[in-house]
Amino acid sequence: MLDKIELRLRATAPGEPARLLSRRLSWRAEHGMSRSAPLLELVARLADRLRGDGVAVTNPSGSSFFSELDVYDLFAAEGIPFELDEPRQIELSDWFADDGPGRRPLLSLGTHPVFEAKFRQTCLWLLGDHRFGADVGGFPIHPNLLARALSVPGVAAALTAEVDALTASLGAAPLGEVQRIMYRLGTLRSPAGYAAFKPFLERIAALDAPAALARTLRCGLPEELVWPPYEQACAALDAGTMRTDQEWPLLAIHDAGTAVVLGPSGVVARHELAVPAVDGIEGQFPPRCTLHDGRLLVSWQQDGGERGYWADTPGVEFDADLGGLVLGPMTRLPVSEDIVPGGRFEPVPDAGPVRLRWRRDLWPDAPAVFGAADGMTGWDVVDAAAGAVVRSVDGRQLPLPPTVRTATIMGVLALPGGGDRLVTVDQFGAVTVWDPATGTPAYGPAKPEGLPPAGWWDLLRPRDPGGSAALRTGEPVTAVTEPVLAAAVGRQAAIAATLAATVEQYRALRHEPARPPVPATADDITIADALSGLTYASRFSEHRRGSRTSTVPEYKLMAFLDALPAALEGERPRPYAGVAGWTRVLAGLGAVALRAAMPTTPPPEREVLAALLTALADAGLADGSAGLSVLTVVADGQLNGEQAARLGMRAVAAESIGGGFDRSCWRLIVHGTVPDRPDVRVVERTPLGGWGTAGTVRRFVDLLAERGPVTWRPEWAASFPDLAVEPATVLLTGATYCAVSDDITVPPSYLEVTGLSAAAARSASDAIAALPKGRLLHLLNAAMPLDPAALWESGPDTARLASAWSEPSPPPYEFQPWLE
Repeated sequence: MLDKIELRLRATAPGEPARLLSRRLSWRAEHGMSRSAPLLELVARLADRLRGDGVAVTNPSGSSFFSELDVYDLFAAEGIPFELDEPRQIELSDWFADDGPGRRPLLSLGTHPVFEAKFRQTCLWLLGDHRFGADVGGFPIHPNLLARALSVPGVAAALTAEVDALTASLGAAPLGEVQRIMYRLGTLRSPAGYAAFKPFLERIAALDAPAALARTLRCGLPEELVWPPYEQACAALDAGTMRTDQEWPLLAIHDAGTAVVLGPSGVVARHELAVPAVDGIEGQFPPRCTLHDGRLLVSWQQDGGERGYWADTPGVEFDADLGGLVLGPMTRLPVSEDIVPGGRFEPVPDAGPVRLRWRRDLWPDAPAVFGAADGMTGWDVVDAAAGAVVRSVDGRQLPLPPTVRTATIMGVLALPGGGDRLVTVDQFGAVTVWDPATGTPAYGPAKPEGLPPAGWWDLLRPRDPGGSAALRTGEPVTAVTEPVLAAAVGRQAAIAATLAATVEQYRALRHEPARPPVPATADDITIADALSGLTYASRFSEHRRGSRTSTVPEYKLMAFLDALPAALEGERPRPYAGVAGWTRVLAGLGAVALRAAMPTTPPPEREVLAALLTALADAGLADGSAGLSVLTVVADGQLNGEQAARLGMRAVAAESIGGGFDRSCWRLIVHGTVPDRPDVRVVERTPLGGWGTAGTVRRFVDLLAERGPVTWRPEWAASFPDLAVEPATVLLTGATYCAVSDDITVPPSYLEVTGLSAAAARSASDAIAALPKGRLLHLLNAAMPLDPAALWESGPDTARLASAWSEPSPPPYEFQPWLE
């Protein structure tokens, strides 16, 4: 077929192959097609013709969300001309998830000018992308996933270039930029990451956190400024419930009881809210105050809608539907009028150096910290020979950093002590102060405390000129005594202290030995398959064998166990592990060992179970000697590991069991004692050490690696007194094919080992599946000999199994929020 297509295309007029290929690529982009090996082979065959014609392949449909990585890697490698806008997003996670044939090394694509910058960023983002199986939030990537990324030459080269570029600028960067870089590189803070990028991560280990703090303080903090009327009004309100609304030049601030309206001259009006008490869920929503043509509307949720009154006529209530509950900032992309209300953009010529101009009449008696001339405040963006600059109306100017969106510019700020700084603010109120020396964030993006929205920043003035000047000169931070400014400096110092602790962790990686590799098959879905029937997570979420829905592996449970000891010592805990109900097996690791040793267990699952047992022992969860407990708790509201620590508990949230009706249920791994609290009720304690110790577990794993699975003996099932041979066989082999679903086909290998017929095995599996939740784990744990070697010598402990069969096992706790 390809031969005929090639011949037909070679017979067409010059440029026609490129045009036909363009249409094909456009169609594929519109329909989200996966990798096509035949298409790649056809392009490779026609490379000489496409080069010779000199007609560019175009693909306008693929320029935004770009997924044809292999095709364009081939274009770049073969010198085939193409035209494509720089993609806004490269779908690299989807590329890894596509296991189809034709995958290319991406070396040529990664160095092509159209793709290079975005591809390098995407490769680093990949290491924290949940679609790649990674944890979102700057957690170190699992070594298996890092190895998977580095196995692609183009990705490895792009990662090396990006990590090199980021770490090269650390030595001169202020605190805000260091934070940004450290967050982006947080996925590499592990022995595996250090081994792969040692020369570059050594730059982090050499970082001077106090010097970065000093650079930020010299550049300036937004809290150095104050609008006194706003600060005084806020001081009288509850900060936890305070909201704002803007209708320039008026600004309304309020809490649940009082509203204050401010204008350029200060307080315009003050109103005590007269909101009636509302029962039920609606009463949980706070009232809001909004401005409409200069009038203040007070409204609240009631009877499925919104009621309200005008503050100037408080006795007259009416339906006040404002189009839904608004509790946060706008979510659409901003325009400049949003950032600085009341400003105006002046027309600029179609040609010339001025790209954008913003002007506004200066407030009367305003201090003009952003510059003033002829009664105006504002700025221009001007294209100059050395690059774009932001120019204040009074002539001061600074280079425009390439990452700054012009719509976010506040202006060129002047602070006591000299020097100019570019300030931006995004649509959520997060402020960035840019370091003029490096063009990187010195402060933020962050929301400064005590400052009004951006439209009123022209009214700001230095709150402590002497303290500000001390920051410019690099004097010790103790020279700042004004309380608000001192607190702001303290917050930056705390950030620097956290940074210094992270730097110490990078330094420790120099001496941390490489850890044994985890089997590539030890991903969450395979572990869930291997534990099927033992975890009894929930009747609603029991894992179904063979339920893999993605080709991208996730190693959340193994990563969670690896990081657990450090998390219990105070390091930020990872997100919850990716296998539902896994903590249940901690009460019966003998059951996990028995299943791992049985010849009926598929080899990949045997390898996974051995790796899991080792990880549990290393994490201190194989017995009680490490002082750990596993608790199921019902809490008022939400409760994660960080919140538990604030309650006086050294705890990590292992699983969220559910929530509802202002209650939540969690399974926590806790070190030490748990204080009694009325808002956290312990409803279940999962015992550790139900079979052996950590040493027993490790010895079993060593025996399994040395001897392999046990040899099945039919007399083991025949000697069990309380069951027929068929169900006893299914039980003693670990009930590998016992599952909650009814569509499992028993594989021929299982029948060959056990000697059962397919019908008998299926019937017996149904009988074992009918056991109450938790019963199977209890029975198999009892069947595993206390001496692991005895399993190979004499088989399961049928005497202990018979005793366990005659006694009821404790039922698992089921969270029912409507009864809590």
